[in-house]
Amino acid sequence: MKSALRHIFLTMVSTALVAGSGEWSEDAEDLVSTVDVDAVLGRTASLPCDVTPDANEDRVYMVLWFRKSGGKPIYSFDVRGRSFNKALQWSDPGAFGPRAYFATVARPAALTLTSVQLDDEGVYRCRVDFKNSPTRNFQIRLTVIVPPHQMLLYDKSGADVSGVVGPLEEGAALVLICEVRGGRPEPLVSWWINGVPAPQYIGIKTDTHVVVNRLEHQNLKRDDLNTTFKCRATNTNLVPPQEKVVRLELNLSPLSVSLLNRPQQLLAGSAATIRCVSEGSRPPAQISWFKDNRSFSKNMISDHSNETWSLSALVFTPAPTDHGTTIKCVAANPSLPTKTINDQLLLNVVYSPLVILTLGSTLNPDDIKEGDDVYFECNVRANPREHRISWYHNDRPVMQNMSSGIIVSTRSLVLQKVTRGEAGAYTCKAANSRGETSSQAVKLRVQYAPVCSEPSPQVVGAAIDEALQVRCAVHADPSDVTFLWQFNNSGESFDVSPARYGTINSSVSELRYRPSSERDYGALTCSGINTVGRQTQPCVFQIVPAARPSPPKNCTVTSSNNSTWLEDSKEETEDFLIVRCVTGYDGGLPQLVVLEAVDSDSGTVRFNVTANETDGVAFFSVPSGVLWSSRNALRLTVHSRNDKGSSERILLQALTYQGPERRTDGVNNLVAGVSKTAFWAIIVTSVITASALILIVYFLRRKRERPTMKQSSELQINAGSGQYVVAYTLKPSKQAQPDILNPPSDGGTQIAKGVAGTVKNGTLPMSDEWSAGERAQYASSPKTSLSSKPAASGTTTLSRREHLIAEEIPGPESCV
Repeated sequence: MKSALRHIFLTMVSTALVAGSGEWSEDAEDLVSTVDVDAVLGRTASLPCDVTPDANEDRVYMVLWFRKSGGKPIYSFDVRGRSFNKALQWSDPGAFGPRAYFATVARPAALTLTSVQLDDEGVYRCRVDFKNSPTRNFQIRLTVIVPPHQMLLYDKSGADVSGVVGPLEEGAALVLICEVRGGRPEPLVSWWINGVPAPQYIGIKTDTHVVVNRLEHQNLKRDDLNTTFKCRATNTNLVPPQEKVVRLELNLSPLSVSLLNRPQQLLAGSAATIRCVSEGSRPPAQISWFKDNRSFSKNMISDHSNETWSLSALVFTPAPTDHGTTIKCVAANPSLPTKTINDQLLLNVVYSPLVILTLGSTLNPDDIKEGDDVYFECNVRANPREHRISWYHNDRPVMQNMSSGIIVSTRSLVLQKVTRGEAGAYTCKAANSRGETSSQAVKLRVQYAPVCSEPSPQVVGAAIDEALQVRCAVHADPSDVTFLWQFNNSGESFDVSPARYGTINSSVSELRYRPSSERDYGALTCSGINTVGRQTQPCVFQIVPAARPSPPKNCTVTSSNNSTWLEDSKEETEDFLIVRCVTGYDGGLPQLVVLEAVDSDSGTVRFNVTANETDGVAFFSVPSGVLWSSRNALRLTVHSRNDKGSSERILLQALTYQGPERRTDGVNNLVAGVSKTAFWAIIVTSVITASALILIVYFLRRKRERPTMKQSSELQINAGSGQYVVAYTLKPSKQAQPDILNPPSDGGTQIAKGVAGTVKNGTLPMSDEWSAGERAQYASSPKTSLSSKPAASGTTTLSRREHLIAEEIPGPESCV
């Protein structure tokens, strides 16, 4: 029996020793087993004590707990005479107090100690008294474990790291230091990377209460982003280890950037959108736009981004100047501004030509004179390239004409020996497939010496003692002109005193002149001088005797009887009355020949018509319908008119129509009961008879007056390369009518083109203002004829030789 009990007890001790380290004695009565129990400070400890009897019929009486160093129990569990659930429990207030209670439900039973304190650490003995079985003793060694009370995590600079470390740059080194304070026994500190123990770490023990572990991770890579680093400190398995985890944050530069749409060409003036995307940057890349290193305005850019990419859109309107420029899209991590990548696009902008016209760079625009060579340069920018350049002068096309000195090359226009007529506005136009563009107008100023603004020579008719104001107008550039007047006739020439003329404006001079005798008729010349030079061809004013013109003569009346009467169709073409008159003397001035139809009763002019003059003959064409426009008799008259007045009227025929009626019933048109053909026959016969009588009277008058006529005189005026002849028929009386000389074969009385030469002596006499002394001085002054070289043998120096017909010259003593 005793041997069996010993076996059971040894089995229990062995079981206890499995949980901890046990000590036991071979003496069965004094057997003491030792069980190591660990408890965490402040938590609960369970001290085992087996109260199971050896025999089923045996039972526990009492359980006592002792500290090894003390002889008095510190806790008792008394079940004598009671059931387990009614056992008496006592705890020494100086030891465990209310923190301890004995739990018999557990197997083995154990003394549970709450809120373990450091003082609770030690060796305890549990004694179990049975009713029949011998007393048992169990020894328990309680160890109180103190966990670490503080864990610090910081980087190499000593900055506390909490949650996130970084952001660091790619390629940098990571240094993390984990410092653990307190703990008994000394805690074990380790590093875990992404939940895996780090293969390398450095443990540093600074003293008995601080443990430091340093982690170093060299050359961080893009893949290390968001890696977790955990520092773990533990000194018992009773509680979870202390840990701190940080996540690695990296600043990553962009991996890629690209333009999504790369247009082949852009249209100037039309908005275009270009998009750029960048990937791989953390944080998302910022995208900037540049045009030839000049940034775009922010209001032209819109941005979108997430954790993986950034998208930017540029909306801009290209201009022609943008052709050939580079659009650049630059992606950069704002935290790594120096690490940028870019994509770029060379712009191909199509546009209409840009045209700028300039005067030749070697020319002074304010110093171009007639005879200079001038050139223009047309600067063109176009995409696509221009296929045509055209030139314009005052909006008229300029074509190449080598003989005229106009040379057109690709982009230049050359004007050789430029004239004043080539002054004005010049433009050039360039065309490509986009359209045609004109340059701005460039004004070409050609300075030139004065020239007459009106045709020269001009005939000025004047009577004796008639005051004239002869106005000389010139064109010149510069327009500030100084004038010189001269007078010359066939025998003498004079410079006109400046007191006799004045300048109305810078380019018009007016001369006061009054011919007092026939020798005051001749040529007045006016020459202007400006900074360019003197007028080469002076303005000529031919002062000639002038009066009212003579009436027409030798008038004949015929009918253009082209009527065709168709009795069936009753249609008729209208007839015309044709009047032909020989023009009389024009009075020294251009004349008009006018035919009028006057109502005999009222004197009202019913119609008038101006003649078409050819070779001294005036033609009138009068529709026959006009003859029926009045019920009264009409008088047809013809007269001549010039600036001096009108001639007397010549009555052609008194035509009387009594109650003219038109055909309204298909019967031939009758006038006063006479057929139209018979009527015209009467008219023509009457006119021929009247004309014959007039001719007879005219020739008898000429025959009677011929002995009284003076021999005609001629006035020859030399002017440069031309000579002019004025023929006068002198009459003894101002009332006498002039002889009418036959006009020359060229068809009229004209002044040949040409300019009188310059004569530089004498002054123009102004008879109405001269004193007797001035007249005597003028009469005694030497006469200088016009200088003209005689014509060489076989060479004609006269351009034209014509007659100016004077109606009357007072007195035969002077012929100039």
